[in-house]
Amino acid sequence: MPACVQTENLTKCYGSVVAVSGLNLSVRDGEVFGLLGPNGAGKSTTLCALCGLIRPTSGSISLFGKDLRRNFLEVSARMGVMVERPAFYNHLSAKRNLDLLARLSRREITVDRALDRVGLLPVAGKRVGAMSHGMRQRLGIAQALLTEPDLLILDEPTSGLDVESTQEILRLLRFLADEAKVTIIVSSHMLHEVETLCDRVAIMNQGRLLACEDTDVLLSFDTSQAEVLVDAPEAAAKRLATQPWVESVNIQPGRIHVKLQGASVHQLTAFLVSAGYRISGVIPRRRTLQDYFIKVLNS
Repeated sequence: MPACVQTENLTKCYGSVVAVSGLNLSVRDGEVFGLLGPNGAGKSTTLCALCGLIRPTSGSISLFGKDLRRNFLEVSARMGVMVERPAFYNHLSAKRNLDLLARLSRREITVDRALDRVGLLPVAGKRVGAMSHGMRQRLGIAQALLTEPDLLILDEPTSGLDVESTQEILRLLRFLADEAKVTIIVSSHMLHEVETLCDRVAIMNQGRLLACEDTDVLLSFDTSQAEVLVDAPEAAAKRLATQPWVESVNIQPGRIHVKLQGASVHQLTAFLVSAGYRISGVIPRRRTLQDYFIKVLNS
């Protein structure tokens, strides 16, 4: 699949501080790409470099197959960006703020469409200064969507949003990627949101790329651990605890959680059935993005 975004040895220094070091990223056309890492990892610096807000110390950035620095005006017209805290004229309405941005773009743009997409059309006439943080955040996303971009770069897009608004924004972003084939790069601390939204995730720390993997691979089942729905959990747990291939057993209402050591789930169920227990279900543990995140940072 062609790369929409490509960086080669991207480095950004602020004096003696290296914010991003030798970063090599490749983001495919039409995918949702998550950029993760602890505070100070270099995520925001990377996003600012990708959208041309800061100039790299060294290395290169290619967007849509063209060098960002040499073709900035051309490629920036195809980008929608929300980094840091969205800034607007507080004394103007949401619609008026976007009207001004539309005029600056010198393109035929329907402002109401962007407002409607983020659920702000009913309050389009409200002054931005009177809006809540969550409403301003949605307006920032509307601003990024204003020009119907081919590439969206979003830094913490759901920050300050309530649960319902967050789900609406995540559904919108997923729709844009799936139906409109928009490439989306998103930075977030909300790992459970990234799990549902992103096709791939990259983890940074101290300015360096530590790992990059397909989300589906990360969220596969861990067959070394399983919950077993069994008719006599206490007795079954005592029986299993005597087996050398069982690392630990925890009793829960109507079930047991078993951690295996060099054995399979099939061996576990076969042992229980042969011992006379009735099993109504076996649920292997599903790995989470948080598991992967912690593992990568600690490795």
